[in-house]
Amino acid sequence: MFPEYTFILMLIHLALAIFLFFIVNWIGRRAVSIGYMQMSVIARQDNAPAFNFLFRILSPVVYLVICAVFFQYFDINIKYCYFIVVYYWIIRILFICITNRSTLTNWKTQFLYWISSIGLAIWIYGLLENVEEILPTPRALLDQLWILIILFIYSVLNKLEISNVGTIKRKNNYLTSRYIKFKKKYGDDIIAFFHNNIYEAITYSIMIYEDFNRPFIIRCMEYLFFYLRKGIYSLGIMQYQTNKYITNKDSLLLAMKKIARDGKTIIEEKDKYYISDDYPRGFASLIANKYNSGDDTYGYEVSEIFDYIYTKFYSNTNDKKCVVIDFDE
Repeated sequence: MFPEYTFILMLIHLALAIFLFFIVNWIGRRAVSIGYMQMSVIARQDNAPAFNFLFRILSPVVYLVICAVFFQYFDINIKYCYFIVVYYWIIRILFICITNRSTLTNWKTQFLYWISSIGLAIWIYGLLENVEEILPTPRALLDQLWILIILFIYSVLNKLEISNVGTIKRKNNYLTSRYIKFKKKYGDDIIAFFHNNIYEAITYSIMIYEDFNRPFIIRCMEYLFFYLRKGIYSLGIMQYQTNKYITNKDSLLLAMKKIARDGKTIIEEKDKYYISDDYPRGFASLIANKYNSGDDTYGYEVSEIFDYIYTKFYSNTNDKKCVVIDFDE
């Protein structure tokens, strides 16, 4: 079907696609301030829909053109180079599935991304294949005044606000499924330790958040690094920092002890934290910030998860106040 598509050429395209995957993720993390929407367990409003759409569609195509220029300069065959974009989207789909994010994904929108990006890549490839010099001349650039019109339309579309009802539904379904899964696996241990629904919901919230950011395959790599080079690593389902080998249940026990200790500190010093003992969400946010001493984003996002978990699964609970948990060290 593709007689000139050699194994070596396929490996080159696959390597470039993997590199593209990491480049797009790197740029995306640094483009949040200008409207880039990262996948998250928290429902957010897309305030820059045009930017997000064009970024996802055009970034692989722009990368393809840059690769084609590179190929031409070094006299490398550009045959079937659009496979770089095809492989990129396959890698992204596999990443979504492997990291248990399929229920968070809007597959209809993803399908639109695939069709648009791959179709555009094939079209651009057809143009690139028939020109001797890929880089444009200054005169050609001057002739493309219609680009100004496109930029104008883009700026207008980027101000549109799109309903996030579907996003909220997917996030809630994801949180529900992860809570049910983790409750079946760790529920007895958590109940036996706390006997308190507020602390249970906090523990599940941190667990869900850590599992989202460090899915199973990443945790396996962390254990591999731990074996190869000893040091302090975040290990287990709760990503507990330690310099010793611990299992998922070990990490859960250590995490619950830390949560209980931090909860006691917060309650004893509640005037310092400006929080009442009947405000579980604020309590959850403070405990989360102590659990992961990064910026306040961690506490905020864990408290968002807690809000949903506590409201949905513990709405009939008698545990309305934040209390001190006694346990044996």
